Amino acid sequence: MALNIDYILLIIFGLILVIIMYINRHRVKMEKFLFPLFYIVMYRTKLGLISMDKYSKKYPRFLNFVGITSIIVGFIGMAFVFQQVLMSAYTILLSPTTAKEGAKLLLPGTQIGGLRLSFFHWIITIFILAVVHEFSHGVIARLHNVKVKSSGFAVLGILLPIFPAAFVEPDEKELSKRSRKAQLSVLAVGSFSNLLMAAVFFILIQFVLSPISSTLADSNGIIINSLDEKYPSFKAGISLGEEIKEINGVKVDNVNKFIEEAKKIEKGDNIILKTDINSYNLIAAQHPTNKNSGYLGLSISPKKIEYKYWIFFINLVVGLINLFPIMITDGAKMFYVGLSFFIKDEQRLKKVWGSVNLLCIFLLLINFLPSVIKYFMQIRI
Repeated sequence: MALNIDYILLIIFGLILVIIMYINRHRVKMEKFLFPLFYIVMYRTKLGLISMDKYSKKYPRFLNFVGITSIIVGFIGMAFVFQQVLMSAYTILLSPTTAKEGAKLLLPGTQIGGLRLSFFHWIITIFILAVVHEFSHGVIARLHNVKVKSSGFAVLGILLPIFPAAFVEPDEKELSKRSRKAQLSVLAVGSFSNLLMAAVFFILIQFVLSPISSTLADSNGIIINSLDEKYPSFKAGISLGEEIKEINGVKVDNVNKFIEEAKKIEKGDNIILKTDINSYNLIAAQHPTNKNSGYLGLSISPKKIEYKYWIFFINLVVGLINLFPIMITDGAKMFYVGLSFFIKDEQRLKKVWGSVNLLCIFLLLINFLPSVIKYFMQIRI
């Protein structure tokens, strides 16, 4: 089986980042969290610092309102995410082999609701998400006269450095001397800006992009949106979201062309189905409703402009999960500052905060359990 092109591009991209960071290693800083399992490698620059300072002074009243709103939305979002992760973990523990996964890594090739995240969708979306998130942190930090020491891009490592990100680096000592409200607004505004971006794209999708793309759908490609587990396509390892390119060497670039070729298939025919991911050899089964036709066991839909959905979806999901109090997230820092309202003793505060962190890590790992079980079952088969 051919190697997924998205994984190849991801590996190349990761190698380029590693080379750039090595050449400029005097600008690189590593933050270690359970190293070597979790860590962040940061490449420092001064990009955007002047703009952050400029906008913080230009709209102080509006930005104060945004900061307060961010705190309210942030804690509501934190409670919502905790409840969702907790309920999902409970469901999985009841039936770990049959339950759906509650979490998955947002890497190229990820399938969500019939859409596949290609490398180019992924890199565009991550760039938009990171710039909006970190620029917002910087602007609100400067609003409260907290020095922003640097900005730049980073790589989050889970054993291997694979998740690109961006960062701004406020002066932690200066930030800790500000009021709790100021600290919380700086921490919460990143996720709030991502949720706001998701809302903007949702409106665009519903009222602008969808009407336009629907007029172009017939000539814009074919996406596999469902598979029947009893039939050849599923058994061959085809995934949801793959784009069909050819059937037995005949190019199919719209739904009508695919239907025309599919009508020629008879039971027992050897079919070579080429997608944007791989080529598959299938033996057609008998059609469940037409004994004179062959059947591959898949259904299709016109390809749409997928990046618009991913920009909405990833901003929404990352904005929310960043509020989940685990280790390095803004939510974890918000939770610490929030707890300090109620727990004055620093040692006790750290113990409570650490215990909640461990609980949340445990719940999140449970949400990955079905994916892990499925992976090892496939290896065994």
